[in-house]
Amino acid sequence: MDLLQQCAQEFERLIPYQYHIIIGRKGKTLEFSLSFDRADFHHLAGLHKLRDNVRFQTGKRAEIMKEILNGKLTLLQAEKSAFFDEMKPRLLPLTQLEHFLDSNEIIFRYNARANTFSAIQADYLLQNDFEDTPAYLFLAQRSDGDTQVCRTFFPKSGRDYAKGQPQYTLLKKEKKNMITSETIVQYDRFALN
Repeated sequence: MDLLQQCAQEFERLIPYQYHIIIGRKGKTLEFSLSFDRADFHHLAGLHKLRDNVRFQTGKRAEIMKEILNGKLTLLQAEKSAFFDEMKPRLLPLTQLEHFLDSNEIIFRYNARANTFSAIQADYLLQNDFEDTPAYLFLAQRSDGDTQVCRTFFPKSGRDYAKGQPQYTLLKKEKKNMITSETIVQYDRFALN
């Protein structure tokens, strides 16, 4: 199994889950849920960076992920792109996305105006360490629903996307399997008091 297929398999494990998160700052709370769809994988893996590879750029994004899962699209094909180096840093952290989400690290309300150098549009920014380097996961409102989606995910490489962002305290986080309805409370600050 190649690294791209491993990333797809790890993301596939998250499809039946939804995270419900409550955060607080200065006496105010915010709640949001995070859900997953196969089409989300395309951008997280950086496949949009492969501008010279027609196969990765065309077709339905969910179908592209399925082709990666079944071995029809491979890392070797992605490596042939002149733009592969733009995508490559995302892959190893993506194999740990579930671990990243299950940990209780730093959450920011994302303000794009604080990062005028970036075109990223997001509602929240999660920061955690991957191999002693900060990694950023940006969340945005799903266009056809009321949950958040993983918009983009990459390790820090110079710019500090957290600088100037309002930091929130994690108050509660649940991970729910939407098929079995099993809910795991991963953190509950309310129960600690």
